[in-house]
Amino acid sequence: MIRLRAVLIGLVAVAALGIVTPFCDLLWIGSLIGATYMPVGAIFLFFFFVFILNTILKALKIPFSSAELLLIYAMMAVAAGIPSFGFSVHLIPIITAPFYYATPTNRYAEILHPLIPKWTVPKNPDTIKWLYEGLPQGTGIPYRDWVGPLFWWTLLALAIYLVMFCLSIIVRKQWVENERLVFPLAHLPVDMVKEEGSGSPVPPFFKNRLMWIAFLIPVIVYSIKALHFYFPIVPGINLDFRMEKFFTEKPWNSLSVFWLKIYFCVLGFMYLIPTTLSFSIWFFYLLFQMETVIGATMGFPMPDFPGAFIKAFHSYQVAGGIIALAVLLFWAMRHELKQIFVRAWSTASSNEDRKEALNLRLALLGLVGGFLFICFWAMTAGVRFWAIFVWALIFFFVVIVTTRIVAEGGVFYIHHEFYPLELIMPFTGSAAMGTSSIPMLAAFNQIFAREFRVSLMPFFLNNIKIAEVGGVNKKKLFISMWLAILVILVVSYVTILNLMYKFGGVNLLNWFTNYLPNQLVAARAAHYISSPVLPNLKDAMTMVAGAGIVTFLFWMTRIFLWWPFHPLGYIVGGGYAGHHLWFSTMLGWLSKTLILKLGGIKVYQKLMPLFMGLILGEFVIIGAWVIVDLITGAKGNFLMWI
Repeated sequence: MIRLRAVLIGLVAVAALGIVTPFCDLLWIGSLIGATYMPVGAIFLFFFFVFILNTILKALKIPFSSAELLLIYAMMAVAAGIPSFGFSVHLIPIITAPFYYATPTNRYAEILHPLIPKWTVPKNPDTIKWLYEGLPQGTGIPYRDWVGPLFWWTLLALAIYLVMFCLSIIVRKQWVENERLVFPLAHLPVDMVKEEGSGSPVPPFFKNRLMWIAFLIPVIVYSIKALHFYFPIVPGINLDFRMEKFFTEKPWNSLSVFWLKIYFCVLGFMYLIPTTLSFSIWFFYLLFQMETVIGATMGFPMPDFPGAFIKAFHSYQVAGGIIALAVLLFWAMRHELKQIFVRAWSTASSNEDRKEALNLRLALLGLVGGFLFICFWAMTAGVRFWAIFVWALIFFFVVIVTTRIVAEGGVFYIHHEFYPLELIMPFTGSAAMGTSSIPMLAAFNQIFAREFRVSLMPFFLNNIKIAEVGGVNKKKLFISMWLAILVILVVSYVTILNLMYKFGGVNLLNWFTNYLPNQLVAARAAHYISSPVLPNLKDAMTMVAGAGIVTFLFWMTRIFLWWPFHPLGYIVGGGYAGHHLWFSTMLGWLSKTLILKLGGIKVYQKLMPLFMGLILGEFVIIGAWVIVDLITGAKGNFLMWI
């Protein structure tokens, strides 16, 4: 049974995340608490609710049930990324940057301003100027000027979220029941609330000594790192080794990025997934690095992807592979799709339909209606129909594969270094889209498709899995998640506007308030219009090659059980996230492989709490130091900047 108080507590927690997250991202420049598929902020608060608050409530005989606690976690998880890389912190600077940063040199006023619909930005020039320079003394925040633009952008965001939710409903049975994906990111929250029936106020998870031993490892390590930040006399601990500095000779100096990073949580997540997948991630990362070295040896030019931090040759391969895999995933569930259409339009309600968080007919209607609304919104803003249709199709293909990576691979941090607009251009060029399409699509790239690190579909599907395992009513989950989304949108808008008007956007983190909205959006859009990009056969064929490789890996994985190379490993290893995760993934793979070979399945299961403790300890201690930073006002204490 889900009581109203659980939903209200969840909304309060969501509102708190909507306030603290923009402070972390824009002002404190500390650890990112809402930028991964297991958000630090959500896990930290969940630990507090389960281990501290609910223990007290049990003593008072008024505890939350396990289902209620999981509902609260689901609300926090789905909302946590929206104030951060998911939406809000990008939206406000991006829609205003072409006006504030306009100069005679960049010609934004001449090139971009006539193409930006007036209803998408505040009309008063002072409203935009003060956003970046701070309010004059005695002037209040001009909220009224923001109501219209934020209303229209919120409608677009909600339409995108609706399509993602409906896609989650459509793939649920195939991925959860038929293919039985592991959903590694769902394990920890469910394990934390499991009850043993003994009446003990403390859940069994927190009575395991192995869990606490592992929990203390990241707690001690990160506390020493934080103390070194506050008191430099304390010796520091380095978990981030930049190895590229040792490669100074050709062709090895082409490895501009080669990191050995230790993330304790990655060891835990890799413990839960098949070793073929964890092996593939680090193997393909090293293979892509060797590809760079070989290319440099042969004298091939290997520029970075436009506006990204990875070789274009790699980005286009990965992008082509993602598009191919999305198509293959739908092909693999073609029989299930047929059944979905049959059940959706059947007059009789079925048991299968009652399993879903949303009626299948409504899910299909929501999918089509949401997609058409996105196209209509963009066309009203000047984008040609075919351009927004293709952009949105690519966007949702990437979201679907990203969800698969999270659900099957347990990858908590994803960072695709490509954008849908730039994936269209190798085939059509920029002129074919029409100049009126470019400003909005360039903005969409960064507002909704920035790295795909916190798209909502993985959260939706992960929460549905948690609901199934944890006994949460799916209909109430559906309502609660959407309430959480609405609350955090409003709270994050108010928080970001307060921060920017109080301190001045130019005094906040340059990445969010200048470099990204000005250089990666406005300047790039102006460039595409003033100097149209021609079709590029080499980049197009690189995408086709990536699609071919992933198709081959997909079929080999399906046909041969012994095949060691997984297509998801190719996609993750070839992306920017591979730089961060490959080494810890290798350590996790090695740990699981040795444990299974030397101890067997019984030892593997016995050591499970050890690896869950590594995950929980890392997230809790980072959250704890964020609170310390909040109290002290310290800036730059980024224990996990990923």
